[in-house]
Amino acid sequence: MTLHRYRAFGLAIESEWPLPELAEVDAAEAGEPDLRIVVTDIGRAIPPPDAPSQFDFDDPEGVVMLWPHVGGFRIRLPDVIEMQPASIAKPEYVAFPLLGPVVAWYLHLRGRMILHASALVWRGRAFGFLGDKLAGKSTTAAAFLRDGGRLVTDDLLVFDMDDPARPTVQPAFAQLKLSEESAEAVPVEGAEALPLIIDGFPKRQHRLDGLADQPDGFDALFVLQRGGEEARVEWLDQSDALTQLARFSYNVRFDTAPPEMLDRRRHFQHCAALARAVRVGVLHIPASLERLPEAVETVGRALGADE
Repeated sequence: MTLHRYRAFGLAIESEWPLPELAEVDAAEAGEPDLRIVVTDIGRAIPPPDAPSQFDFDDPEGVVMLWPHVGGFRIRLPDVIEMQPASIAKPEYVAFPLLGPVVAWYLHLRGRMILHASALVWRGRAFGFLGDKLAGKSTTAAAFLRDGGRLVTDDLLVFDMDDPARPTVQPAFAQLKLSEESAEAVPVEGAEALPLIIDGFPKRQHRLDGLADQPDGFDALFVLQRGGEEARVEWLDQSDALTQLARFSYNVRFDTAPPEMLDRRRHFQHCAALARAVRVGVLHIPASLERLPEAVETVGRALGADE
């Protein structure tokens, strides 16, 4: 069996399943894997097409996650994710949960802090966008990429919190999800529109020509509020910042997990440390995509980014 070696989320990954979304590296560069992805029978029935996804946090062999049409996954700490693709699964279907919820929960169990966010490096500053579904995180990020920025992530923003005073960001992979309207309004040079993962899905992945290097520090996080009269930044105090970080943390999606797995105390400490280390603000931007350049200028002024 061919082994594929990648780097993403601060991990050296060795996978029996090809993941073209990730940056492939040679064996010498990869070194010993931090995470191995193994294709095997996990001993679970895949849910029928009309069933919801299923999470089993009580399996003594490791957390099990199952998706209809896609397959099943088992997380075996400290360094293995087992996967069982459904017989009808397209390869791109499997990557959708694997590089999202499965890896997010694995990283949470490994002590990382994960936000649901888009992030980039632009004019010497590293920053990200938080927001509710359809708030425009990816579209806003695209406006900065069009202006010379480089993507850090478009879904899982992973922080290594070993030094709480200086959180370290781990870049993900060079793809951006955009609706057809956003892709037309905010074209990113060199982006390749990929086929829809699922027919009828409102966004498609766009493969970019590269990813940002690991940022040296992280400057700010912005909660997006669309529909304002003008673009402006409203900086939050640490208490309000902490509330927003908790709200947009990825692990809130797993609220049925046992308390010892959620580790709310650690999560609160991470949110508090990040609120102290990184400025958090609300970015008010007009709803019209034609006015996104105003958001770019406003963020540049707020961060003192060099022209």
